[in-house]
Formats: sequence, C-alpha cells, structure tokens
Amino acid sequence: MTILIGLAPGQRDDAAVHLGCVLARSSSEDVVVVSVVPAPWPPDPYGGDKEYLAYQEDLAEKTLRRARAHLDERVRQSEYLVRRAESVPGGLLDMIADRRFSSIVVGSSSMGLLGRVMLGGAAERILHSAELPIVVAPRGFHEGRATKVSRVSVAFGRADHDSRLVARAASMAGLLQAPLRVVCFAVRPMAALVGAVGERAEQLVTKEWMQRLDDDIAAALASAPDTGSTSAGGLLPSPVDTALGHGSSWAEALHDVPWSDGDLLVVGISTGPLGRFFLGSHAAKIVRNSPVPVALLTRG
Repeated sequence: MTILIGLAPGQRDDAAVHLGCVLARSSSEDVVVVSVVPAPWPPDPYGGDKEYLAYQEDLAEKTLRRARAHLDERVRQSEYLVRRAESVPGGLLDMIADRRFSSIVVGSSSMGLLGRVMLGGAAERILHSAELPIVVAPRGFHEGRATKVSRVSVAFGRADHDSRLVARAASMAGLLQAPLRVVCFAVRPMAALVGAVGERAEQLVTKEWMQRLDDDIAAALASAPDTGSTSAGGLLPSPVDTALGHGSSWAEALHDVPWSDGDLLVVGISTGPLGRFFLGSHAAKIVRNSPVPVALLTRG
C-alpha cells in the first residue's frame, strides 16, 4: 500500500513530511507526496491568471523539492506530484478517488500552537468526505529520536464500547509493527470531593470503572478477526496495556499519561445522519490537546 502526504504550495512546516516518513519506515510502504495548486474558478478566458498559476506551481515545486530532500534516502519508494484543482482538499480527494492509499498525512493549521494538533481546512474537508484514515502531525513535528512508530495508543471512551475502534487500532498497530495501548481520560472539575471519605469513594469508583474498561477492551479484542497482526514483539500483547489520565481539564488528563517519541494516538470519528464523518466533542478536545500525532479512524 501507499501513504499519501498532502502539502500546500509554499508550505514551510515540514511536519507532514516528517510524520509520513516515520509511518512509511514503520510499515515499509511507499509514499506519494502531492502539492495541490488551487486553480482560479471560473478560469479567465483571456489568460489573466497565467502568472498566478505559474507562481503557485513554482511554489509547489519548491515544496516538493524540500520533501524529496528529506524522504529520498529514508523511504522505500517515493513519488512527487503537482496537481491542479479548485481547492487543496478537492485535489487531495481526487487523488484518493484515483488511486488506492492506506492513509493520508497532513499537517496542522498554521493557526495552531507549536507541538499541538489543530485541524486545518483541508483536513476538515477530508474528514467529512473520506473513510481513509487521516493522520495529522502536530505543528512543527519532528521525528526526534524515533525513526519509527514505537507505540500506538487508542483513546477509548463510552462511544467506543460497541464499536470496532479498538480492533481497527490493533490492525494499524500490526501494520506499523508497534505495540498497542488503550488510554482513557477522566476529566472532572476541581473541588467537589474533599476529605478522606471523598477520596476513598473516588478511588472505588475509578477502580470499578477501570475493571469495566478492561472487560470492554478484552471483549473488543476478542471479537476482532485481525488481532493476530504482528508487532515489534511478535503478536499484539494480550491483555493490551491500559493507561488512565486524570485531570481537571482535557489538557491535564492527556498530560497525566506518559508519552514518548514515536507515539501515535488513535481517535475515533463517528458517522452522522447524512453519512458524513465528524469528531464528537470529547474526541475534538482530545485531538486539540494531544502532544503526539493523531490518527483519525472511523468507528464501526
């Protein structure tokens, strides 16, 4: 299979290229890098947009040369294309329709914070239009010490108990030859419980919740036909590692879980009444506060 890396003409943040490189080395897949030149619409019959198009294509070529300089010696096989379309997301969706890809990698919006994930317009449009896994790099992402994905963590919540999200994440972990971890986040506002009785009650509730969570995870993995995918240590570990992040905010809860170079976080997206995919409110908060790259996978 092949990974598609989408870049805007003149894009200075190489985060998507660095992330695509890590994924390709982990899965031994080929890479196609495309820079979409948004063509004016309607076109000017007098050719008044020729200079603009030439300028955009020059920027796109420079962007691809930067990508080539990083990828050529690091991945198995790579291809670099300039594509014209009415919009950047439209061009990427055309590529997805024309060829078969395992995933699409994009960078975060330039409006986002350094080291954080923020969906840009292209990622939002693709999210609503394609079933393909979308992997989003935090702004300014660099491989660091990790040359491959070292662990796949899947965010598990109430909406995922009856879905195939864990099974799909297990499949992705197998493809990337990385161990799987299931993470949950307990977000509660400050105050409320004070004193020894309150603390003991909270510990009992958390213990019971984690027991139910372990049962749900075991059931999800047992029903998955593809959990025998190989990982860095052979078969995917059973039981799968779990982690729980506590905090008075989503940022605190995510940072309560240990992360390292090479981590990838899987977050589930749902289907709306019109068959379109979307991030729920909790999933969106997890994505915005994730300190590592995020892979968006459909539930079910």
